[in-house]
Amino acid sequence: MLRIINLLISIKPKYFYTAFLLSAAFSNAATTRYVGGKVEVIDPTLSGDESISLLEINSTIAPKRIVCTGRGSRTEIHEGNTILRLGANTVAKEEESGSYWIHSGSLLFCSTVPTTVRFSSLQSSATFEGRGTIILETTGNGGFKLIPLEAKGYFSTAKDGKKEARAGQLLFVVDNPSNFGDAYDIDLMLMLRSSLLINSFPDPLPTFERIGLAIYSQELKLKGKYDALIGNAPTKDKVQLWVFEGGEGFSREKKPSKGKSPTQSKGFFGRLFGRESKE
Repeated sequence: MLRIINLLISIKPKYFYTAFLLSAAFSNAATTRYVGGKVEVIDPTLSGDESISLLEINSTIAPKRIVCTGRGSRTEIHEGNTILRLGANTVAKEEESGSYWIHSGSLLFCSTVPTTVRFSSLQSSATFEGRGTIILETTGNGGFKLIPLEAKGYFSTAKDGKKEARAGQLLFVVDNPSNFGDAYDIDLMLMLRSSLLINSFPDPLPTFERIGLAIYSQELKLKGKYDALIGNAPTKDKVQLWVFEGGEGFSREKKPSKGKSPTQSKGFFGRLFGRESKE
């Protein structure tokens, strides 16, 4: 058998090389692994009704195709070692390998191996170097917020250079050229229990154990001091915070600052198996 293979390669090596390239390309193609609800793909090279099609499981998504999720819908896309989850009411696309643009909504990026990925929105952009599980949500000012659930690496922007990606730290990316806004600690336990990007998919993330370790580490450091801190930035000068106290949420609007809001909370296992908090 080995002699036959060597003979074939010696006769037509270019065909084997081409087949290898095609195989490698398809093995790393962006492939849909899960679709919940209504998800559509827009092909910008076409026009009219022909440009819009329903996204189906196991279908491949070429770069620059725009993926749109409807209300209550979501999808999971795999590409090599990367997992991308899109939440409801999200419009996003992969501009090229390792570069994601999001118009609105939220996404979860997960990579188990070191990589370099660029995130961009209507106005801002940031690069991540490393491996980890990161949630990205757009904000009203055209920027976005980055929430590492677990990570080892760095974020960087055009104006501010590198900043360590810390699990449980919400970081705003604003302006163009982009820079980092304020950073806030959030409650990873509450996010694990309430975020649909984490717990509304049939298969768990491959980094779930690392996320659990990040939660436990946060519990030891904060000793249950914070329940949650989730924010939006409608303008450059305002940040809206949702602070959960005793399982109930209330809105708080303030000018950006690096403060935190202390509250009382249950212990680690009590909060994991206790009553659900509002999102």
